Amino acid sequence: MKLIFEKSVKGRDGYSLPQYLFDDIKIEECLPEYAIDKSKKLLSEVSEVDVVRHFTKLSKLNYGLDDGIYPLGSCTMKYNPKINEKLASLSNFIYAHPLAPEETTQGCLEIAYDLDKLLCEITGMDKYTMAPAAGAHGELAGILIMRKYFVDRGDIRHKMIIPDSAHGTNPASAAMGGFQVVEVKSNEKGTVDLKELAELMDEDTVGLMLTNPNTVGLYDEGIEEIEKIVHGKGGLLYYDGANLNASLGISRPGDAGFDVVHLNLHKTFSTPHGGGGPGAGVIGVKKNLIPYLPTPNVSEVL
Repeated sequence: MKLIFEKSVKGRDGYSLPQYLFDDIKIEECLPEYAIDKSKKLLSEVSEVDVVRHFTKLSKLNYGLDDGIYPLGSCTMKYNPKINEKLASLSNFIYAHPLAPEETTQGCLEIAYDLDKLLCEITGMDKYTMAPAAGAHGELAGILIMRKYFVDRGDIRHKMIIPDSAHGTNPASAAMGGFQVVEVKSNEKGTVDLKELAELMDEDTVGLMLTNPNTVGLYDEGIEEIEKIVHGKGGLLYYDGANLNASLGISRPGDAGFDVVHLNLHKTFSTPHGGGGPGAGVIGVKKNLIPYLPTPNVSEVL
C-alpha cells in the first residue's frame, strides 16, 4: 500500500480558501518565531476523497481488541470500557494544542494534577511525571533519574541488576541508560534467588529493576529481603508496572520500598491503545528523587 505522500499530485487540492482572505495577514505577526516552519515543506497534494479512502483502507488493515484476542507478548492488553474511550476522545482534550497558554488550558492541567495525586495514593509514591509517552520511554526516564541521582552524589556506579524473569524491555533500557546489565537467576520457585542477589549487589551497582508479579505470573514474596539487600548497599529499587494489574488495590510498590515506579496507563488503566500505541509510561518517585523528574511538571499555585 502506498504512503499518502506517494499519492500526491501537484495541484490536486482537498480544500482551499480564496487568497484575498489572507492578503492582510502576516503569519509572523500571528505566531512566535519558534512555531513557524521556514523550510516551506509542502504537505501531500491529494483530494479529499483520496484522503478518506487512504485512511479507511489503513483502518481495515488494523487489528485490535474489538476484532479478537490481542496476543502481544507480556503486555496486558485488555478491553477498555467504551465510555472511557469516549471520554478520552472529547474534543476539549484531543484538540488542545501543546503550545496553548496556561490560562486557556487550566482544565487539562487540573486533570494531570489530580491524576498525579491519585497515582501517588494508589502506588505509595510521592510525585509523578506524565512526560514519558510509552512504557519503554518511561523506563529510560526512570533509569536516567537513577543515574543523575548518583552522579550528583559523586557516586558513579556502572551496573544494573535485572532478574531473568524481568519484563523484556528492562535490559535494553538499562543498556541505553549507560549501565552494564547483570542478570540474577531465579530460584526453584521462579522468584529472585536472594543468595545470588546478595552476592551480586555491590557498591558499583545502581540498583535492581524488578517486575512484580514477574513475567511468569509470580509475586515475589522475598520483596522485603530484596529491599534490604539493595538499599543496604546504597542502591535504588526500580519497579516495572507491566503486571501491576495483578496486585492493584492489594499492595503498593511504594510500601515495599521501591524508589522509582513506572506505570503503563494503557495497560493498568484505560489509556487508548489502538494499533499498538500510543501509550503512557508515567514515572513515580520518592521524595529524594523528585528534583530529578523531567520538566515541566504540573503543580498548584495558591
